[in-house]
Amino acid sequence: MTFKDPCNLRSPQQHCGVVHSSNLCTEITLNTNAEEIAVCNLGSVNLPQHIEDGELNLDKLRGTVRTAIRMLDNVIDINYYSVPQAETSNFRHRPIGLGLMGFQDALYKIDASYGSDDAVTFADRIMEAISYFAIEASSELASERGSYSSYGDHSGAGIFPMDSLDILIEQRGEQYIDVNRDKTLDWDALKAKVATAGMRNSNVMAIAPTATIANITGVSQSIEPTYQNLYVKSNLPVSSRWSILIWSKISKVATCGIRSW
Repeated sequence: MTFKDPCNLRSPQQHCGVVHSSNLCTEITLNTNAEEIAVCNLGSVNLPQHIEDGELNLDKLRGTVRTAIRMLDNVIDINYYSVPQAETSNFRHRPIGLGLMGFQDALYKIDASYGSDDAVTFADRIMEAISYFAIEASSELASERGSYSSYGDHSGAGIFPMDSLDILIEQRGEQYIDVNRDKTLDWDALKAKVATAGMRNSNVMAIAPTATIANITGVSQSIEPTYQNLYVKSNLPVSSRWSILIWSKISKVATCGIRSW
């Protein structure tokens, strides 16, 4: 369940209007009005491809995120817009949403169960890294191409998503916001960079469900756990059905000497 007020309290675009709703899958909350229909171009990092010998390869992840942010920003300029309000909004705020897929598969690679403390620690680390690298890449694009036209407010004041929790705590009370806020990267240096160069995009992250692209890529969907070794997926109203095998899970249990069929 998602509530409108926290979304507005933490929105980096408060100076541009109100967040009235999320998109269909609730991975983004962008401001809209009579002149603007929010549009967000989405992409997802294939996380298991960045696990090597049971460890997260941060350098490889940084390279992937930097490329993805540039690609998603390019989509804004070459996209087709069916209505002028969508084009106006997208060019004014240039929001993009980079997420991830294959989280469960990555856990298999680091030998961590989905509900374990190790999995929570790993989740903290990867989300901090993707957020950091995405903001860094967008700021570098701003140096190259210029900031988005409505740039200001949170990002301009050095308030990043992690910092916006302070705003929520001020409004709701710390007893309701119990999350790990440890940092492993140099956020002060990144804030100084953004203060100088600005941001190319008003929004840079969105954790989408990846229901189709994860199947195409052959990894688990988004940040969700796998619940079966084999299941049948169907699309309606088209009567297409196909079998999905969770090879990473099957391979993992096979190494333990357990039959998965």
